[in-house]
Amino acid sequence: MEYNRLSEHSKRSWFIARLITTVIVTIILLGAIYFTKEVLEIGWVSDFSIYLYSVIGIIVAFLILNTFIYPAIEYAQWKYMITNDKVDFVEGIFSTKRTIIPIIRIQQITMEQGIINKRFNLVNVKIHTAGGAHVIPNIEKEKAVEISEYLKDKIKKKVIENDA
Repeated sequence: MEYNRLSEHSKRSWFIARLITTVIVTIILLGAIYFTKEVLEIGWVSDFSIYLYSVIGIIVAFLILNTFIYPAIEYAQWKYMITNDKVDFVEGIFSTKRTIIPIIRIQQITMEQGIINKRFNLVNVKIHTAGGAHVIPNIEKEKAVEISEYLKDKIKKKVIENDA
């Protein structure tokens, strides 16, 4: 079998979410500069202001990189596969992580849809096991329902087989 990709809309969804975060954090940092400017101009503290402004500049630069570059890279790395006996997905940027979940270990499946994903008709499929929860993000809603139903049927079948 071949790995599936996330929805093409994932990149836009991640971009918008990160853009909102970048704008909010930048406004807070600029507000902090504005309100502390008078304090930093007093005596020895003015020498400290150049370091503070540098750190704030670096934070904003990383946020901008995270907003404009990271979604495309993240999209390129994400892939998943659902077979008769397992859910297998690969994620990561600098190091990739492969997670394989045997279907028999799945305890619960939930679908989550935030405000931004609702706009793009995307859903996060959350797979719960005894060891924790694993998320396959940004799948088209119809496909997510199909996956959930498939996994539910497989789990039911495995439980019946084990009880027999």
